Amino acid sequence: MQIEFGWSLDGTAWADGASAAGTVRMGPRGLVQLLQTRLALTRPSVDPAVRIAQYARAIAAADHGWVRSSFDVDPWATAGTMLAWRDAAVMAGASLRRASGLPARIEALCAIEEAAGLSPGAADDLREIVDLLQELAASPWPLGIEQVLCHEEPATLPGLWPQLVELLAGAGAEIRRADEAPSGRPELMLLEADDEWTAAETAARFLAGRGGDPVHVLATEDTILLDQELHRRGQAAIGVAGASADRTSLQILPLYLSIAIAPVDVQQLGAFLDLRVLDAPDSDREPIGLVPSRVRRRFLDALAAEPGTGGSAWQAVLAELAADPEEAAALAIAREVSALVTAPISPDELTPARLRAATTWLGERLRALGQGAPSLVRASAHLQTFLAVLDTLGEQHMLGARELSQIVEAAGGRAASPVARPEATDAWTTCTRPAQLRPRGGDVLWWGADRQDPYTGVSWDSVEIEALAGLGARVVDPAALAALETDAGLRGLRDAGRLVVVRTRSRVEKATAPHSLLAHLAAERAAAGEDVAEVLERYRVDSRAAVGDGGWELAGSRRPLSAPPAEERPEPPLDLTKHAGPAPHLVPTALSYSQAENLLGCRQKWTYRTGLGIRPASVASVPSGNQMIGTLVHAVVEELVNAGRERGGSPSAAEISTMLDRLVPQLASELLLPGREVELTSMRETAVRSLVEFFSRLADAGLVITSVESRFEEPLTLHLQRGDLEVPFLGYRDVLAEDAAGRPTVIDLKWTSAAKKYPELFDAGEALQLASYAWSLHDDSADVGYFLLKQGEFVSANPALDPHGRPTLDIAEAWSTTVGGITEALDAIGAGTVTAESGQILVDAGQGLGTPRVDAKKTYAAAQEEARADGGIVVDARCDFCDFSLLCGLRGDAS
Repeated sequence: MQIEFGWSLDGTAWADGASAAGTVRMGPRGLVQLLQTRLALTRPSVDPAVRIAQYARAIAAADHGWVRSSFDVDPWATAGTMLAWRDAAVMAGASLRRASGLPARIEALCAIEEAAGLSPGAADDLREIVDLLQELAASPWPLGIEQVLCHEEPATLPGLWPQLVELLAGAGAEIRRADEAPSGRPELMLLEADDEWTAAETAARFLAGRGGDPVHVLATEDTILLDQELHRRGQAAIGVAGASADRTSLQILPLYLSIAIAPVDVQQLGAFLDLRVLDAPDSDREPIGLVPSRVRRRFLDALAAEPGTGGSAWQAVLAELAADPEEAAALAIAREVSALVTAPISPDELTPARLRAATTWLGERLRALGQGAPSLVRASAHLQTFLAVLDTLGEQHMLGARELSQIVEAAGGRAASPVARPEATDAWTTCTRPAQLRPRGGDVLWWGADRQDPYTGVSWDSVEIEALAGLGARVVDPAALAALETDAGLRGLRDAGRLVVVRTRSRVEKATAPHSLLAHLAAERAAAGEDVAEVLERYRVDSRAAVGDGGWELAGSRRPLSAPPAEERPEPPLDLTKHAGPAPHLVPTALSYSQAENLLGCRQKWTYRTGLGIRPASVASVPSGNQMIGTLVHAVVEELVNAGRERGGSPSAAEISTMLDRLVPQLASELLLPGREVELTSMRETAVRSLVEFFSRLADAGLVITSVESRFEEPLTLHLQRGDLEVPFLGYRDVLAEDAAGRPTVIDLKWTSAAKKYPELFDAGEALQLASYAWSLHDDSADVGYFLLKQGEFVSANPALDPHGRPTLDIAEAWSTTVGGITEALDAIGAGTVTAESGQILVDAGQGLGTPRVDAKKTYAAAQEEARADGGIVVDARCDFCDFSLLCGLRGDAS
């Protein structure tokens, strides 16, 4: 066997060799693996995270003073850093044994080495090969290696490598330098683009227009965008994308643990429930998730109703599944998920045993789903490595949140990109490092020639270098180590006949600098007194100059181009109204006030959401912010009223606070997350103060609460142009109270920051929601009002509740306005004309979704005053929170 060995040749494809049997081209990692096979030294590999855990135990056992304080503060990071130093010392050839006069860091490494039960790593593999070859020196083992062609002088290699090359020579291998062609000076052409899309288009045109002439592609950055442009031109994908920790398969375990540890973040829980891990088996089915769809939908709907776990909506899901004998499998999974999030692990109980038990179901589910699915196999391997780390740390090890996060990240490592799919072609060869190039005078396209900081190894000071030398190490200067890679890259580039460099001035919105090898090539071409930047500017080519009358031509590559004739089209005013054929079938089967508000404020919103059934994903409907807190405080009022019927009297501040604390995990669990303490405290103080005012003011007014969240359903006849339509009008009244004479009062509770909105609606006679609730009572004497929970104020015509002297709401008039607006909207929708009134008001005022809310409110106020003057009404549909603003045209590119 003939080996072509280079310090930077790891990762070289077999096709880059000399195309002869028994000839291979490899770097240090490849040569070590080959020698392990020949010498019967192969062993199962141990994950780096497990080795860090082993080293952490060794540090704890050694208890060396130099590392103790750092290890106490951050054990995982300290162990990882110390292990990297240890491996670097071993790779350099050091035998870590205690001796007198050692520097503190070296002394600590030697002490830990004595206590370590450490699995071997790459450095130990190299050490083991060298030791065995030394033992076999008297009677060499036949390695089957006839010749080693070295790209570098063996004496310049770091650590044990010169000794290994010498031992190979003693084992019968001929060692000689690889034939070096005379250093060339390739023609240089530098194309820089402002963004990756422009650069990808230029590079794809160059590759597609070669006409069969071979070219070598050097891709030092990912080619995802370039591959898309190549596919557009019918060319094969290059398929280069780096491994990353941010792959879906490596996010499953962190997401799972985030909901297994208290406090549970319901947004993360929603993301876990909605996570799809496999493509659908058939085109007409949805992707497969860790949680089956019939369980996922129910739990997400429960979170949308109650953004917490363990509440009535959550328990109703389990009861519904338990009542169906055909849902036994789904019920088992639902119970596992419920147990995970309703009894999460306390942060002060993060032991290996608790974490192992919590992840049992995840392991079973991944194995059940992941038969042959690479992403799930990778996720399962992540979990198994995590469990191996826990086993290594021991049952008595107590983890902190930071250490757990570090372990999960380290156990995952990096995964390949799912879009890195190289495709076969004979039009070009591909490599990812300049040293791997073998263009032999041909053209090279260098994609992504951006600066990359070279790895220079561990830095040792002069005293430490002297101590390591005494332990048998050979430490190479970091600059000399970097020079090995630089020289190898320049050898590959200089062998090209023409070097076409395509790069971007910025990548992922960050400015880039040219690759250091470009600076070397430029320095070779610099005249006296000329700096590198000036030389690169001299070789820079504007890609627009490649476009001419005959098409696109650059560096021997040609592509026909045809420019469409310039056409100026005046931009019409934006009209959000949609026109379609008659749609008499778009009528409600039932009406609620929220539907009525949509019909009055934005008919498109009602058409999309209710008429056509278009809804955002359930995971996007999990409440947060004011909506979540409003749901919580509503439930607190309901529980307090129900408890008060047995106890009598108004609840005290202590009782309100206790009820809040009991319901927060079920209805607003995100307030329990770290960093939300101030928000939770502020909410609790505001809610307690407000509810004390609410109950005491009702009692002072002589009102007794008779029901909370009382459901109603009343028939409503709508006189449409196509004929009368009777639909049930239904909803829930927040609070229903009575005075001593039995006169009812409906109170609607609002947790809102808009302190002026509801008083203004009430005073203008446009409190349509209150009018609908009063209409449902069929009692002309009914009184109505709002209670603003955040402000602790009533909005009512009853002076005992609200001292502001507000006018009595004309319920009949307000209800008539509501019904009239509903009828008019349904007639228009049935005729095929669907407007977006609220959005059109903003558009007509030259505003959009980006308009500050203060300015938008002024626009709506002016429109409301104008409508009132004409006897109409304008309802602000809050386009800034709408899920359909892209469909209506208010958001997006209208061109």
